[in-house]
Amino acid sequence: MNLAGRIFLILAAALLLISLFTLYRRHAQQEREAKYERALSSYSRVFHLGETRKEVESYLYAHGLEYQQMCCIDERSAFADLLRIGAEKAPWYCSEQNIYVALQFAAVESHEPARAYGSDALRKVSIFRWLQGCL
Repeated sequence: MNLAGRIFLILAAALLLISLFTLYRRHAQQEREAKYERALSSYSRVFHLGETRKEVESYLYAHGLEYQQMCCIDERSAFADLLRIGAEKAPWYCSEQNIYVALQFAAVESHEPARAYGSDALRKVSIFRWLQGCL
């Protein structure tokens, strides 16, 4: 086999490997997304819109589910409760990209904006992607 034939085979093998790697990554991402959707569906069945924060957090505590609170996922939210369900590769300028189910609440009585109240009502259950540790 001449030099041109060898170069062609090497390039063809490299292209095949790149294609297989890309397919594998795409499949793995689809699997992770399906896992996130299953978690969202599960929490959406457990919690009902309008439930109070006190009821939701009592359930989380009783079932040993760890969560953290974050202010202002959107402009209408009171503090949200975030349940970590996964992680993705972060871009170079961040150290983490965590995936959460966000339990978003709305204040039903006037109160300080930087506090979570037991009377806050659950208004949305969604997936929230949070880039953390960014430059």
